[in-house]
Parts: sequence; structure tokens; C-alpha cells
Amino acid sequence: MGEGDGRRDDTSVGRPAAISDHFLFMRKFFKHRRKIASIWPSSRSMAKACISQVDFSRARLIVELGAGTGAITQAILSQITPHTQLIAIERDADFFRILRERFAATADHIKFMQGDVVHLPEMLRDCGVREGSVDAFISGLGTPSLPAAAQQGIFKALAWAAKPDGVFSNITEVPLYYLPFYRRHFRRVQFQFVPLNIPPGGIYHCREPDRG
Repeated sequence: MGEGDGRRDDTSVGRPAAISDHFLFMRKFFKHRRKIASIWPSSRSMAKACISQVDFSRARLIVELGAGTGAITQAILSQITPHTQLIAIERDADFFRILRERFAATADHIKFMQGDVVHLPEMLRDCGVREGSVDAFISGLGTPSLPAAAQQGIFKALAWAAKPDGVFSNITEVPLYYLPFYRRHFRRVQFQFVPLNIPPGGIYHCREPDRG
């Protein structure tokens, strides 16, 4: 644990990512382009930007969508405090295995779920998530390119589970291109450019989802 605030340093939240994990990520991208937002795991700069809107001093519950091989998971766990729980969701069996092995020592703070975001509302209820209780959804998915059923699963879960002041932060490799998409689904959208990533990209930080 870090001194004073109960947070952990980067070396205490799991083993370092293996280069073989990175190349596996790239192969998955070329096989499932529409379902994976990036060709390479997020850089530290991207992961840090993705969680920049989370108030870890107050957050009680964070949900990560498309956790991949754990780049953003590691960033979350490095900031997490004892009162915060993380639910990390991953559909791909290979990525899910890597996540479980990489973060095996952090079971007190993280719950892993393997499944498709089509069923996200049901998955969250199975985890005991209550209505309006999620402080932040952190997404590594290419949400605008997902099938309609997957998008509906995400937005239905957001409308039900997000706190009124909660944030949905989604990575992208195409800066600003999907801004109209996010503005259709949220009342407040902020884009954060992240040049230090492969390739350069950014984060859409979204609040006040459409609950209609």
C-alpha cells in the first residue's frame, strides 16, 4: 500500500504485462476489429487519462468493460482505496485467463466476470450491483462500432446503474470522429486527446446518459 491514502503503487497490483500478451492483443484486433478499440494495449498515458475523471477518494464501485490484458485495470488498481470495488468484464477467453492470472493477488478489490456486454444489465445484477450505485464505467471497447444489441446492453446498464454524477469514459483511436455518437447518448461529453499512445487517440468522458 502507498503511504497515507491506502493506495498501491504500480508494482503491487499484479505482474507486469508480457510482450506476448501485447502481440496476442494485436492478433485479436485484426480478427475482431469491431469489438476491440485498439490495435495495442493502452499506454500508461492512455490508461491514466481513462481514469482521470474518477474521484478515487469517494468512489465505491467502478465497472471496467473490455478489460483486455489489464492495462487500464492496472491503472485503476494502482489508485484504488480500500473502500472501492472493481468489476472487470471481459468477453474473450484468452484475455480473461490473462486477467485472472495477472491480478490473482488482488481478489479483495476486484471481481472478474467473463461475458458479453449484450447481457451487461443482468451481469451487474448478478454481481449484486444496485440501481444508481456505479461511480464510473471505464470502457476499452469500440462502442460506436459494436453491434446494436451490444450498444443497447451498455446504454441500458448505464441508465440503470450509473450514479447521477457518474462518468462513462471510453477510449478511441479516432480522435473526435465519434463525438456526434456520444452526444446522442449523453448530455455532457468531454474529449481528452492522448498523443502518447499506439496509435495516438483519446478518451470520451461522458455524463448524464439518456434514460429515456
